[in-house]
Amino acid sequence: MHEHKFTEQIVQSVLEELNRHPQTKPQWVEITVGEVFHLERDSVLLHFGLLTKGTRLEGVELRFSEEAMEVRCGNCGKAGPVEDHHMPTCHFCGSLKVATVKGDKVDVRLAEAT
Repeated sequence: MHEHKFTEQIVQSVLEELNRHPQTKPQWVEITVGEVFHLERDSVLLHFGLLTKGTRLEGVELRFSEEAMEVRCGNCGKAGPVEDHHMPTCHFCGSLKVATVKGDKVDVRLAEAT
């Protein structure tokens, strides 16, 4: 259950950022997670609710989305989606010689309450 550890790290990072802005109360936190992390949305939302109790993030909406993985082929040079992020291959020629170009990062954004 790596969702707990992942969500804990997100909560800690956001709380550290909020400590730099003591008057800020976010309306929502948005995270976009690459497919490569293989996270279950409902589990992340549940852990976020539990981990934020008693903090400045308690009651703040978490918006979670996943970004599909894409690779660029070192063989044919084309970029595109993968069928299996555990064993990424080129969608066009089947080569294993690929580099990830999308879907391997985490992006966190906050929206300040108005």
